[in-house]
Amino acid sequence: MSAKSTTLAAELIAFDTAQRIVSTAVNVLNSEYGSLSDLLGRVAAENVIAEEDLVPYPRSAMDGYALRASDTIAASPQSPVGIPVAGKVFAGDGKTALAVGTVIGITTGAPVPCDADAVIPHEQVQVRDGVVFIEEPIKPGSCIFPPAEDVRCGEMLLERGEVLGPALIALLAFVGRSRLRVYRRPRVSVLCTGSELVDVSDTPACGQVRNSNAYALLALLSQCGAEAQYCGVVADSCERLCASLDSAREGADLLLTTGGASVGERDLVKSVLESMGVDFEFRRVAIRPGKPFAFGMWGTLPVCVLPGNPSAAFVCFQEFVRPIVLRMAGRTRTELPEVRATLTGRAKSKAGSRYIVLARTSVMGSEFLVRPLENQCSALVRNPAMANSLIVLPEGPATFNPGDTVKVQVLDWDSVGSCKQTTD
Repeated sequence: MSAKSTTLAAELIAFDTAQRIVSTAVNVLNSEYGSLSDLLGRVAAENVIAEEDLVPYPRSAMDGYALRASDTIAASPQSPVGIPVAGKVFAGDGKTALAVGTVIGITTGAPVPCDADAVIPHEQVQVRDGVVFIEEPIKPGSCIFPPAEDVRCGEMLLERGEVLGPALIALLAFVGRSRLRVYRRPRVSVLCTGSELVDVSDTPACGQVRNSNAYALLALLSQCGAEAQYCGVVADSCERLCASLDSAREGADLLLTTGGASVGERDLVKSVLESMGVDFEFRRVAIRPGKPFAFGMWGTLPVCVLPGNPSAAFVCFQEFVRPIVLRMAGRTRTELPEVRATLTGRAKSKAGSRYIVLARTSVMGSEFLVRPLENQCSALVRNPAMANSLIVLPEGPATFNPGDTVKVQVLDWDSVGSCKQTTD
């Protein structure tokens, strides 16, 4: 083995070690106030404690009649009790009182009149000439939402670190919180490299390809809740790389590059970044695909160097970049969801690398089934589009056959659920 090969082999870092390094290298960003319309998917940076009972008055659970339960004690089908209707109260009305010996019509959500202790639904009574006839005794509290049934003063409603979904945002609105302190969205700059790349609207000449990585990364970052800034494509030139990288880092919390990450004559990104002051934690990872992935710090700015091959860039984003972005955004759980699945095809791993296999996972009964995609070439764009999961194979050499159980990382639960199979 040559001296150069020996050096490169020494640079190769274990997959688990690389994940641990990137997950501990960054901290959660500072917090800011966000309005209700800007909270979806963000992480709470404060606790929310109820400051009042909600709703503080009893409300009707049905459309019907508010009454005193004691007035119905003698009611029976043979001898219905007739009580005159003395008016009606609607949702949004204020306090009303129930006169002795009467009932009041009431709509769902309306405040229960003073002295009333039950509501009887319309369908359980007969009404003739302004009189309600009741055929059975009504229990106190029937069809009434009691005060503070939803929220009690002093209750913890939301804890710092929780991810805000639609229902939690509704709860904040219900308790009168128009703003909430949340962790800031990470600002991520994306710079693509490669003289062969052309824009999506261009017709590639021989030797050129359209730039799909940019759009994949921008979408993946958006999916993680980041604010992504596309910094364009730069040709394989040290001078141009320096200028573009220096511009891309301005205002960023994280810098991503794609392409130029390997050891070829025009793979310049790592050397240029190092000349500009980036301190690399590692330059290569024992992973297939994605071995050229590198991570370093440019002062306080994390830098991820992704391979240019689309499948490799996609896998490296999921395994290394995604946890960084989610950690910055305040998430405490940053790993992809995992399941154990039964293999329906064949897969293998070679010595010295963790193998990440693009796959399709489905459900049959209570069992997960996973099928590796046929062509695992890292240069393909279609494979990530077809995959809803990743099979994680341990370092080999090892062969996995149909029926074996493997670890699967789920990328798209909706797709997994829609791929249900039956045993007709």
